[in-house]
Amino acid sequence: MSKATSATSSPQPERVNAPLNPHRDFISVSDAKLLAERKLAPSTTKSLLKVPAVMRHGDFVWNEQGIAKGHVYIWVDLRRQMISAFRNGHEIGTAVIIYGAEDRSSPEGRFPILNKQRHYHSRTYDAPMPASLFITNDGVALHGSEMSSRRASHGCIGLPVAFAEQLFDAAKVGDIVEITRSQKDPRESSRSKG
Repeated sequence: MSKATSATSSPQPERVNAPLNPHRDFISVSDAKLLAERKLAPSTTKSLLKVPAVMRHGDFVWNEQGIAKGHVYIWVDLRRQMISAFRNGHEIGTAVIIYGAEDRSSPEGRFPILNKQRHYHSRTYDAPMPASLFITNDGVALHGSEMSSRRASHGCIGLPVAFAEQLFDAAKVGDIVEITRSQKDPRESSRSKG
């Protein structure tokens, strides 16, 4: 499975002098700062998972091998339709997401996980929401969902079910979820005019 990139992919961060690891690329402090400025990843990013190809809805990568236990920081990029889970600055999971439709958009900002429910079923929408991580008091959650490029949610962040289960097991109440919209690479605009 692979990480999604647009047809005009962003420049790859430079590799830093770190141990060779077949599963991740280590990020320099200066590149982490650039990623954060464009809202592509947290400024504390130390490494990203290697993903060999473009991901589609339902695809995900999860690998926490060699990463110490600790708090999980979840980064959701609505523009790229991607989620990344970080522990101690290292990406341990990434997936393609679905998010709120225009009339029921997903909230943006920093949210602590308020509540976790493994087998939640929405009474409002009569829909299963497995492995739910609730981030608002009015029911917005990250949860397992059927995945398709044609699907949207009522404000929640929909995840591949198996990824949602991994995230549910890794994250704790109080861990932070940041939902943002990354900035387009300036080169994307000039290419589209082209």
